[in-house]
Amino acid sequence: MFKTNRKFYLLDKTNVIFFIVLIFLFIGIFQFQSFKEFIAKYENVLIDFRFKFSKSSIQSEDIIIVDIDASSINKLSLWPWPRSYWGTAIENLNKYGASIIGIDVLFDTNSLNNEEDASFSKTLSQHNNIVLASRKYIEKNKHYELELWSTPIKLFSEHSSFGFVNFPFDSDGIIRQSYTQLSSNQTPLPISFDSLIVSIFKNTYPKIIHPPHTESFDTYYINFSLSKGFRHIPFFLILEDRPPHPDIFKDKIVLIGASDPSLNDLYFTPQGILPGVDIHAYNILNLLKGDYITKTPSYINYILLFVLSFLIVTIVINFSGLSGFLITSGIILAYSIFSIVLFNYTFILIPWAIVLILVLLSFTLSMIFKLIFEEKEKTYIRNIFSQYVSPEIVNKLIQSPKALSLGGEKKEISIFFSDIRSFTSISEKYPPEFIVSQLNDYLDAMTLCIFKWKGTLDKYVGDEIMALWGAPLEQPNHAKLAVQCAWEQLSILKELQAKWKEEGKPIFDIGIGINTGTVIVGNIGSSKHKDFTVIGDSVNYAARLESTTRQFSDDNHICRFIISESTYQQVADICDVKSLGSVSVKGKENVGTIYEVINVKLDAQT
Repeated sequence: MFKTNRKFYLLDKTNVIFFIVLIFLFIGIFQFQSFKEFIAKYENVLIDFRFKFSKSSIQSEDIIIVDIDASSINKLSLWPWPRSYWGTAIENLNKYGASIIGIDVLFDTNSLNNEEDASFSKTLSQHNNIVLASRKYIEKNKHYELELWSTPIKLFSEHSSFGFVNFPFDSDGIIRQSYTQLSSNQTPLPISFDSLIVSIFKNTYPKIIHPPHTESFDTYYINFSLSKGFRHIPFFLILEDRPPHPDIFKDKIVLIGASDPSLNDLYFTPQGILPGVDIHAYNILNLLKGDYITKTPSYINYILLFVLSFLIVTIVINFSGLSGFLITSGIILAYSIFSIVLFNYTFILIPWAIVLILVLLSFTLSMIFKLIFEEKEKTYIRNIFSQYVSPEIVNKLIQSPKALSLGGEKKEISIFFSDIRSFTSISEKYPPEFIVSQLNDYLDAMTLCIFKWKGTLDKYVGDEIMALWGAPLEQPNHAKLAVQCAWEQLSILKELQAKWKEEGKPIFDIGIGINTGTVIVGNIGSSKHKDFTVIGDSVNYAARLESTTRQFSDDNHICRFIISESTYQQVADICDVKSLGSVSVKGKENVGTIYEVINVKLDAQT
């Protein structure tokens, strides 16, 4: 089918169809939260990589950090220090001509010395350039989630401004971004510590400084490449009125914060491990200079991915495997260099990880596509796949091949999902052939049960099973058949577990989710290849119900089987259930009540 002497071979009908399918595959991939999290993880790593090429060689002179370092802790006393220390430091810094003083320390409780608190309060009242810290934290248990705030005590807050010092952590525990605003039940919304300092410094308060292009978003990237660092002066020198130079603080933003490890204010950043006060300094400098990191709009990213995917498919189809690989590698290298150079000179952040992954995916899928259509054993492959189709489907195809229309039809059906729990961790402990043999035993038993209860096996996805009732054959009692099949599967699993225990094999459990709803069902695909399957939100919901069984399992109880409200309405007469309430299921709203199945009355099946 593939001929290298044909220019623009991609324009052939089959290849155009493949490319369209590839695009829709990409769109589908983008919808999975796990994929988004995977991409975000590696995109962040590549952001850090770009920072290494764009580091400034200049130390910022706009911001001075008064450091609560190890030398100050050792010299002054054990932490926390008397409030008189802070009052003296403020007096001295103002004497030196500091413009703004931001203290990245929480004063959310009274000290043991009321007189010192009163004296510190008086100092704050005498100066209008002090910004104190507040912090949001969440108290959680299994019953509730409570938003709490650590704010300066009233004695201090009524004489000074204060803003939150929270930074968002990425999934890898690294701080790369800052909040434009922090969601809260407070009215008005709390102000960021950094933004408040900059707005006062620029004399724009109460107008708060935010990156102009991120006003509609909650976060923005901190530009850590604007400075190689900030000057640190030990706190005790300020307390002792011994500044390194009399004019060092004049008209400067002064931040007071801790670098001593014992105070637990150190964090991972693209610049390595930094004290929290240094992160604030970078963010404040970012807000001052306005050299923000800009992400390209989504439509630009999609166009970019479309063009590159088209290019890769064309290369694979028109060149040999080695040539195609070398050209693809060259494209990846060129794009990577371009991404680094663009960021270094403009701070424009174009997608990198997603491009690399999808370029490689396009290359891989194109190669697979090319090999599949050159493969001579197509008939054999189709015969292999036929064993995963229920006898009812086979009979219907034999009787009327056109019964499964390409376009499909809307139907109410019941969708079944099951998945082995902790299968990955189990598979890592045993040889592959051992695990495959056990998995085959399990899948064989479960599949036979599905066929017994007149179900249609849709697919295996690793250790996950998807099955249907109500399609392609009309089954008025499809919900009952699905639920009864699932209950018998749990009974079969118990027998298998006893057998595995005797054989010394690992024992695993499963979770099952069933939903009843309207889907598009049909023989979906191209004229060359079709798969009988279903699509629609009801399918996704069934899969989410299966994953939700883990949410209701603990050391005292294992939840194995959950059904939706729409399913329960059709099986209430044969089921004993436990209501789990209206549970928030990821990606779904207004799902209604869900139920854990406790017992099912089985009909006789032949």
